[in-house]
Amino acid sequence: MVTPPRRRVNQQRSIYEPLGLTDLPFSANPVLNLYSTDPRLNGAIYAEGPVQDAIAKFERLLIRPKDFNNRVKLASVWAEGDHISGRGMGKTALLRFFRHRINSDWGETEFDGNFSAVVIYASFPSLVDRRWMEQLAWAALVDICRNGVLDAARVALRRDILSDDQVAALIDTDEGDDWGNLLRHQALEANGISSAELDEAVEENLRKEGVESLPAKALARGTFEDFLRSLRRDQNLEPYYVPRDTKSLDYSRALFFNDVVLYLRVAGFAGGYLFVDDIENLTDQMARRHRLEFAKEFGICTMRPGYANTDHSFFSCVLATHQQASTALAQAWNEAGLSGMAQLSPDARTSVKLPVPTPDQAREIIVAHLDRYRVDSTENGSIRPFTEDGLDALVSKNPQPRNLLTNASMVVIRAAEQGKVSIDVATVVEALSGDAPVVSVDYTEGVEGAT
Repeated sequence: MVTPPRRRVNQQRSIYEPLGLTDLPFSANPVLNLYSTDPRLNGAIYAEGPVQDAIAKFERLLIRPKDFNNRVKLASVWAEGDHISGRGMGKTALLRFFRHRINSDWGETEFDGNFSAVVIYASFPSLVDRRWMEQLAWAALVDICRNGVLDAARVALRRDILSDDQVAALIDTDEGDDWGNLLRHQALEANGISSAELDEAVEENLRKEGVESLPAKALARGTFEDFLRSLRRDQNLEPYYVPRDTKSLDYSRALFFNDVVLYLRVAGFAGGYLFVDDIENLTDQMARRHRLEFAKEFGICTMRPGYANTDHSFFSCVLATHQQASTALAQAWNEAGLSGMAQLSPDARTSVKLPVPTPDQAREIIVAHLDRYRVDSTENGSIRPFTEDGLDALVSKNPQPRNLLTNASMVVIRAAEQGKVSIDVATVVEALSGDAPVVSVDYTEGVEGAT
């Protein structure tokens, strides 16, 4: 006998409501995943105050809306410590903050409507043990298939081919301008426009600008992800490296640093940023000769003449790392001649350093998460459901962001289990004593739109 699962009909009352919360504001495992839809996991909840100095330096080095062409081309975001203590300090959250700021409208707001830019985010969920630069390029290619830039560029390329009257007829709707109609076959057909002819015209323009034939065809037709998948026997994009099936990596550097750069330039992007997160997952498995090889290849792709990226100074690269990782790479970095462009040091001019939050800054982080899940938004900015002594006890336990949020999750879960309406020092001490039971939490409970 087969029994189908029961669909949730009525939203159950959240156990966090007595605390004035619609749901648990903190993830029990706060490791950022930029592609998650959960704001507790994707970095959407972000307290800017504790990192205002880092944001300001990042802007001075890399944003420069009135001097974009002279922005730093290689920078780094640092957390002090080793591969353990240096994690969870907010490096990924800072990258996500700028990624969202720029990619939300492709730099329209960031650069005062003067030009467009894009952030590409490359990360490595596991250690990389070979073909390091190729896997970095593949990670970047995977991100452009997810972040929406391919469609945005394709709309721009089609717009440039159509007449102003044709564009106006397509995008003008009762709900406002809908640029997505430039990608919809039915909308084009209704206005007497051939999608196939548009694709051919775009492809021709791309090839004239130097994009290779196969990627030009795929980019023009909106099938670039399928093209990438076709380079692998398993038809997958991840994991990045598959033994005995490396055709995709044979092409990844040229595809990203040449073809994608040229495609974005033709579409009107003035430049962009390549954020490389978890650089230690690239470097930790390297022997000394491999570190030198990687440093040289990185310089060729991002700094030295040879690729469209460097010829047009298109991407500024931002590496997120910690001190121990840099120590292993620093000698090779020097030997490859990259130190003259950007030293691998947290105190370098091109480095943005994230310190451990002060107690007051840790409170801001907690309040930002509470505000996202309050029953009564008029309480935003308050520390409720914490009492003063309760919150002091929490932030004094460990202010490092990841540990802080993990502890906060444990405390709020414990308080909700006990039906409390406030969280005092006794509740915090009990929840973090190590004797509290392990609780499995349903993170869809109370989340708006959960099914």
